Amino acid sequence: MHYQVQVPNAHAAGIVEVFSPYDGKRIGSVETIDAGGAEVALKNMAAVFDDRRHWIPAYERIAILERAAALMRERAEQLIALAIAEGGKPYLDTKIELNRAISSLQNCIDCIRTEHGSEVPMQLNVASMNRLAFTHREPIGPVVAVSAFNHPLNLVIHQIGPAIACGCP
Repeated sequence: MHYQVQVPNAHAAGIVEVFSPYDGKRIGSVETIDAGGAEVALKNMAAVFDDRRHWIPAYERIAILERAAALMRERAEQLIALAIAEGGKPYLDTKIELNRAISSLQNCIDCIRTEHGSEVPMQLNVASMNRLAFTHREPIGPVVAVSAFNHPLNLVIHQIGPAIACGCP
């Protein structure tokens, strides 16, 4: 399997071959980007974030996370086999990791459904009479995440899931 660069206007700077730690067999390859490609990716994310029309509403973020969890359930054995081939972890440990990753996506969905702003107490002094104050949560900005190799499913989900839940590109 070969994974291509998915950054608009950025091009692959190289390819990393991935081999099994068990038998040295080639598993696949992944394209890499250089500093220029990373800069393009950061600019793309900033442009998306700066234009509020591109912000993803909560119901769509929920749908994205639900679809990701469903795909992970549907392709569980394929994901487990790939994680085992790449990292050499035992089957049971990898299956537990996959289930934790799916559970983490559900936690993100639950947070979207329950997190909200709050009313700030007013009417406490003359200046605040007949006033209403509240908080409103908004995305803080683009997220950049670097993940380790030892728990590939879980660690990536712990970074990407909350970013999607918060609406950060």
